[in-house]
Amino acid sequence: MNTETNEVAMKVNQANLVKSLRFSFTNKTTVLGELIQNARRANAAMVVINFCPETKSLQVLDDGCGIESMATLLTVAESGWDADVIVNEHPFGLGFLSALFASRRISVISKSGSIDVETDHILAFKPVTITPVHDWNGITSIALQDVDMEMGQISTTLKRLARGFPIPVLFNDQLLECSCALDGGLTFVDTEIGAIYLHGMDQPNGAQYEFDVYLQGLPIYSSHSYTSNRHIIHLDSSRFHARLPDRDKLVDEADVIKRIKAVLAQTIEQRFIQMKTTLSDEEFVGFYEMLRHWELLKLLNDVPVVPPEALREIIAYPVCDTEVFDNFEQQPDKAMTRIEILARGIVSIDDDIKQDGAGRYLFAWSRDYLLYHGTLDSGHWLHSLVRHLNDEELVIETVNESHQAQFQGDWCWVSVRFCDAYQIRLGQDVVEITADACYQGQENADDIIVPKGDSSAQVLQQMASFRSEYDEFQESTFESDSDAFVAFVVANTASDPANAMQRLLPDFCGCPALYGIAFLVELDQQGKPASVIAYPGIGSNANPSYQHE
Repeated sequence: MNTETNEVAMKVNQANLVKSLRFSFTNKTTVLGELIQNARRANAAMVVINFCPETKSLQVLDDGCGIESMATLLTVAESGWDADVIVNEHPFGLGFLSALFASRRISVISKSGSIDVETDHILAFKPVTITPVHDWNGITSIALQDVDMEMGQISTTLKRLARGFPIPVLFNDQLLECSCALDGGLTFVDTEIGAIYLHGMDQPNGAQYEFDVYLQGLPIYSSHSYTSNRHIIHLDSSRFHARLPDRDKLVDEADVIKRIKAVLAQTIEQRFIQMKTTLSDEEFVGFYEMLRHWELLKLLNDVPVVPPEALREIIAYPVCDTEVFDNFEQQPDKAMTRIEILARGIVSIDDDIKQDGAGRYLFAWSRDYLLYHGTLDSGHWLHSLVRHLNDEELVIETVNESHQAQFQGDWCWVSVRFCDAYQIRLGQDVVEITADACYQGQENADDIIVPKGDSSAQVLQQMASFRSEYDEFQESTFESDSDAFVAFVVANTASDPANAMQRLLPDFCGCPALYGIAFLVELDQQGKPASVIAYPGIGSNANPSYQHE
């Protein structure tokens, strides 16, 4: 029996490792970020990039400190940067690989010498000749031949990379915009995660909720991109790291972004606390939407005016589906003071009109109450003024009810009660309504009360939304039921045939030939015109008789 022990150590197949790294870079354009990053780390004042689409050649020039050692440049996982860069930025020493994978041939000229070689030669670990450079002019040049990228691709990528980059980037003689850079003219706030610029804090309609994150001057994260105006965050590179090898993602991104959002919210809160001391109350509540988004509505608790977003006014007859019918509520056009709210009164209503009826809404409308929109912090002073109508029993009683009848339309079938008026009672308060019908809802009596002052069909808009099972509005059915309901009301309330006829006749304003003429109209047993005759001797524009059989 063999009792000898063996030892083994991990080995690296260098050729296979480097070959596999070709597929580790997410994009062909990764090389652009790596090359301008190297220029920055070399303390360059500017980086110049030239691309010739005809020859597919890319040249990168910078006036930095130069490459100390070509041998280090060609050593995988050996960055060659000084101690400060290594401590603060954690370079991987893999950036130059992206240049080798991106081209057929590469040439480098710097203070430690020059090389001009096929990239496959380097990737095969073959010796590379380094030619000494005499009288180096202080410009490091890296030229790539047969680059597998198009002009538009390179231009778009460089514009994105340059936006937050700390040194100027010149591409084909065009200076690229660097408006998001730390020295680009924006005012940044130092925080525990890095520098933050808050966009849109100077005016309510400029408020923004999205943000871009930069690491070492390059973009590394962007929240939803439906707006171009965004908060800008430059992370502290000594505390946050990018994913190896191409730095296009943050390490532990989900946790980092959660932390960024928390610090961003704290920074915005501090800014708002400062603004609160300098803005008027009306100006400050104008930032309601941004305060709500960042869960900072508590800052409004001691402000003596209420933002209009927290209030609603009932401006029209209440209906059940405001997406189809006209919205009966609207936001006030300005912030309101405590005195103004007390003068009007404010209530909350949780009813679904289609299910619960419109009684509470009609009560509030008749009293011109404000509606609380239910959005302020629980500690806001407004809550002590709000009357919650759903906590009070609703009683609706008819006045001089004459009779009941059943309406049967194509969509709506409902019992209708006819009366002079009806009273809505909530607590000790009573309102009497004579001109607007009321649907009591499926959860209540499930009927309609029609007072003598309402001969319209608008109450059907409280009872039904006229939407199909596919959520499509049935316009023809709505119009048919509305016409039928008007006729139904007339049939049940007209005092005599002439009165009924007058209420049912349409408007003839589009037919001037009928103006000033009297007619004799006969209806058949189904209520359809049997004959229409111009009344003899009446009207200056009398027409020949029209006989309808």
